[in-house]
Amino acid sequence: MSLRIEVLSETKKDVKKFVYFMKDVYKSYPHFVPPIYADVVKFILKGPFNKIGEKQLLLAYRGDKIVARLSVHRNFAHNDFYKTNQGFFGFFEALDDQEAVNTIFAEGEKWLKEKGCTSALGPMNFAVYDEIGLLVDAFEMDPVLLCTYNPPYYLKLLEGAGFKKEVDWYAFLKDTNVPNFMRLINSRVMKQKGLVIREVIRKNIDSEAAAVKHIFNQAWSENWGNVPFTEDQWQHLLKDLKMILNEKLAFITELNGEPIAFAISLIDANQAVKKAKGRLFPFGLIKILLEMKKIKRIRTTIMGVLKEHRNKGYEIAMVHKTMENGIAMGITESDCSLIVETNTPMITVLEKIGCVRYKTFRVLKKSF
Repeated sequence: MSLRIEVLSETKKDVKKFVYFMKDVYKSYPHFVPPIYADVVKFILKGPFNKIGEKQLLLAYRGDKIVARLSVHRNFAHNDFYKTNQGFFGFFEALDDQEAVNTIFAEGEKWLKEKGCTSALGPMNFAVYDEIGLLVDAFEMDPVLLCTYNPPYYLKLLEGAGFKKEVDWYAFLKDTNVPNFMRLINSRVMKQKGLVIREVIRKNIDSEAAAVKHIFNQAWSENWGNVPFTEDQWQHLLKDLKMILNEKLAFITELNGEPIAFAISLIDANQAVKKAKGRLFPFGLIKILLEMKKIKRIRTTIMGVLKEHRNKGYEIAMVHKTMENGIAMGITESDCSLIVETNTPMITVLEKIGCVRYKTFRVLKKSF
């Protein structure tokens, strides 16, 4: 059957067609958690990336049936920060059709070449602190909040299209067992004069967020692919966090009244979102709210310590506080992700406290 590529206009009608193709891909994958499709449409059309980049959306058809989708894009903020002209791809979904995948990437690469790019990096939807990476293992498990899921054959398709591993990101899992050495380190840290680990105050969320942003920008500055948040990106993230933030799971560490570290964990709302089957209305929101009360897993999403205060036990003390509060809430496990494979200090800490690496997300690259 004939194969053709459609370059989409950035209209709501076309973007909805692009987004809803996921339903065809995942209809036989029970561990897939459908996003709230309307939110994805809005993110593509009006999200913060639109002020810092440009994109092309593509669909591949066999006859009149969609068999693959792809976004190729340039992130001006990334390219300005690294003084480069890197091309990216994201929102990749496909049936197991190598020819279609090769063809849609060839069309996307043509656009990137016209923009002066010499390689494509991804998947990134759209930036490094949005959803990134291709799941390469643990397909028998549901994805946690803000992490990707895909069929096992995607790695084969991307490698068949010429992509190779650039870097891996890991997810770790922690049970409720608190090692004795962790208790000892926490006790020692908490005896330090002028040190306080306190819960985030929701009514002061804007000022709390400013402190977190300052620490994050310094603490993550050396991480692979880091690009400082624009104000629009930060506000978009903050808006989402406000909806699901639990004060008992978010902490700021202060030394003599100055914020020096933070750790934020979130209830794994994916377990509730799955019940909504991609729609908030008419009953999806009710299903989510009812299911949220039953969830026993959290995801530790971001943690940061100012450079001059590292290796002093603050990370372990914040994890200890998270576990202490989480156990009191009935939480039985925590996903700690995503940790880039080059972040050896953080991986070492997680392994020392008994975390087990259980998922890998891969970013791939192809040079033209």
